Amino acid sequence: MHIAFTLLLAILVNPTIFNAYSCSEYYDKHPVRNAIGLQVLLKNNGYYTGKVDGQIGSKSISAIKKFQKNAGLADDGVVGKDTCIYLININEYQPSVDDNTLQVSIDNDLKDVQSKLQNLGLYTGEIDGIRGSRTTNAIKTFQQKAGLIVDGVIGPKTLAALEKGEESYVETINEETLNSNAPNTSTNIGASSSALDLTNYNPNLPCTNGYVNNIGVWVPDPCFYPVFVYRFGKVAQVNSAAERDAYLADRWSLTAEKIYTPIGPVNTQNYTDGIHSPVNGLVMPFGKSYPNVVLGIKNDNNLRARPQSGPQDADAVFEVLVEGGMTRFINIYYQSDTTYHGPIRSARPTDPTVLRPVNGVLIASGATSGLIPEILDIGVPVISDQRNGYFRISSHPTGSSRKAPHNLYADTNLLRQRAIKSGYKPNTHPQPLFPWGDPDISKWKDISKMTLTFSNYTKTTWTWNGTTYLRTYYDAYMGSSNSHIHNTVSSSGSIAQINTDTIIALFCEPYIHPLQLPSVKTVGQGRAIIMHGGKLLDAFWKRGDNSDPFHIVDGNGNELLLPRGKVWISLVPNTKSPSFG
Repeated sequence: MHIAFTLLLAILVNPTIFNAYSCSEYYDKHPVRNAIGLQVLLKNNGYYTGKVDGQIGSKSISAIKKFQKNAGLADDGVVGKDTCIYLININEYQPSVDDNTLQVSIDNDLKDVQSKLQNLGLYTGEIDGIRGSRTTNAIKTFQQKAGLIVDGVIGPKTLAALEKGEESYVETINEETLNSNAPNTSTNIGASSSALDLTNYNPNLPCTNGYVNNIGVWVPDPCFYPVFVYRFGKVAQVNSAAERDAYLADRWSLTAEKIYTPIGPVNTQNYTDGIHSPVNGLVMPFGKSYPNVVLGIKNDNNLRARPQSGPQDADAVFEVLVEGGMTRFINIYYQSDTTYHGPIRSARPTDPTVLRPVNGVLIASGATSGLIPEILDIGVPVISDQRNGYFRISSHPTGSSRKAPHNLYADTNLLRQRAIKSGYKPNTHPQPLFPWGDPDISKWKDISKMTLTFSNYTKTTWTWNGTTYLRTYYDAYMGSSNSHIHNTVSSSGSIAQINTDTIIALFCEPYIHPLQLPSVKTVGQGRAIIMHGGKLLDAFWKRGDNSDPFHIVDGNGNELLLPRGKVWISLVPNTKSPSFG
C-alpha cells in the first residue's frame, strides 16, 4: 500500500455518488474509497477546483463528468465500478492526443496555456487549443522547472505558476553548503521554503478533517492550533509551526515586537556649491522645483522585459533578488524624470526597506495579497493601479511586440502629480541615502572588474572602461554566455549599454518571506564593496532600523564617505561570493 494512500482520512461516503460498486473495493490499489479521496485525486489531476471538504456538490460532479468524458466513459457523474477502475489509472486518461489521430475539441483555455509556454520557449507547436504530445511535453518541462509534480496535468498550481512565468522556476539550494557559507545567518532558506501549503486548509473545520500539504497529499489530523504573532504593532494569525517560524525570522515575535534602535543620519561632506541629491550626492539641477517626490519604480528584469527603459534615466538603481533566481530593479527618481519607464512589475518585501530612509513612494504593478499593508506599515506609500501615469504598450521601440505582464509603462512626471494629489507630502530635503562625499580613492585597490552572483541563474558583471562601468550579465534563461551586453532603450528606439559611475554591493542575509517570496534583510550589518574610478573599497554596511540610511564603515567602525555620482546598488545574498578580474 502506498504511503500517500495511508494518509487518507476515512469519512462517510456520499451514497448518491458511490453506488454498490464503491471504490473501497480497490483501496489496496488506489485511495479513491471516499469523497475526500476522490476530491483530492481529481484536484491533483486538474479536474476539480473546489474545496476539499468531502461534500460532493456540483463542482465535484462536474469534475467527475469531465474525467469520465476524457476516459471515454458515460459522463453520468456516478462513480461506479468502471469509473473506479479508470480512476486507478487516471494518468492514462488525461485529455491528450497525438498526431491528430483522435477526434478532439478546441480548448480556448489551452490556447492560453500554449501561448504562455511558447513565450517561455518551451512550446514550438501551433496555438490551436489541441492537446498533443508537444503540448504535454512542454507542460511537463515547465512543471519540472517550477518544482511541481511532473504529470503533464494543467491543475491550479500549474496555472498559477504559468502566470508567474520564469519567476516560478525553482533554484535548487544545497542547505549544507548554504549553512557553511553563512556562519552569521540566522534564517535557513531551505527550511523556510518547506512551509506548509495551507491553500486548502479551513480552520473552521474540525481538526480531524486534515488538509492538503505542499506536495498535494491529503494529510489527516494535523491538530495544529492557530497562534498569534505581533508585527509593527499589529497582530496576525499563523496556522502552523513552519509558518510561525517563517514569521519569526522576519521580525515577528510571539510576545511583542522586537525593538530595533535607529542609528540615525549619515555624515556627509559639507558642500557650498548648492543642494545635493540625497539619492546620489550630485548637485541638483538649477531651476528644478523642490520639494520633490522620491519615486522608486519597479523594473522588470525578465528575459522578455529586456531591453528595459528606465535604469539609465534614474538617479540610482537598486537590484534585488526575486523568484526563479532572477532579479528586479527599483529605479530611484528624484532630480531626473522620464516619460517612458518600463516594464513595471509588482512589489516585493525588500522594496520599502530601501525607500523608507528617503520617504520615497513605491511604484509597482501590484503585489502579492497581504504585502501592500505591510509596505504601508513600514511607512512607504504605494501607487499600484493603472490610472493616470500608467500606460500599456503593444509595440516595443525595438520593433518587437509586447504582451502582459511585460508591457506596463509610466511617466514619472504624472506619477509625481498623482502622489501629491493622493496626499503625499514631499520633504524639502530628504536625508542622504548614503554618506556622499569626495573620498581619497587613491588609497583604494586597483580593481577594474567585478562579478556579482545573485543565484545560480543570474550573475552581473561590471567592467571599468576608463570612463564608466559597463554592465554585462549571465542569465541561465539566455544560455551559457557570461557576456550578454545589458542594454536599455529609449521611446525613440535608441539603444545604449547600461553604465554607471559607482557600484555599491551590499551583502545581505537572505530569507524567505512568510508570503513565500525570496528576500534579503537590509536591517543589521554586512559586507559592502564600493567600486568607483577603477578602484575598489572593501568595507561594511550597517542599519539599525528601516528609517536609517546605509552607514558605511571600516573594520574599526569609522564612518566612510562614498563618491558622488550615478549609482547602482546591488543587494546580494551573503551566501554568494563576488569575483574580480
